[in-house]
Amino acid sequence: MKTDMKAYVTGLLETYPMREKQIDLLHYELSHPTSVSPEEMIGAMSLAHGMAGAQPAGYISDKTRYIALNYQDKVIRTNSDVKAEIVGRLVELEQEQNRLKHYVSLLKEREAKVIRLFYFEGYTWEEVSNAENIALRTVYKVKARAIDQLAAMYEFSGTLN
Repeated sequence: MKTDMKAYVTGLLETYPMREKQIDLLHYELSHPTSVSPEEMIGAMSLAHGMAGAQPAGYISDKTRYIALNYQDKVIRTNSDVKAEIVGRLVELEQEQNRLKHYVSLLKEREAKVIRLFYFEGYTWEEVSNAENIALRTVYKVKARAIDQLAAMYEFSGTLN
């Protein structure tokens, strides 16, 4: 078995909690979007290309008319782009988490539990040993077997793509 696949699987397991937090943050951002207000967009559009020289009082440039007519469209597009970016990243993270959870569920019960307790629930290896009532050395062996099997699953699925 390729050691790079084992390293990949170990990396996925070790970064599991971080991805869970990112998923939670992205869900929050979708339900509480930070939107660009029309006033912010007008300000950004009007300051984007400053006029050279002073203009007489009451002068309205063509640029100002353009801003007034098009700011709402830009606000909608900008907010839509931000939402699409969040959704894209969220889908990617959730697919990776779901795939990892599913592959772990295909392991033997003892191996799956050791992986879940340590990587998903944040137990220490000693706590896993106590929870499963097995020697610490055995826990490490079970973990190694589980990672080998997960790497084989990822390797197999990689041949399908």
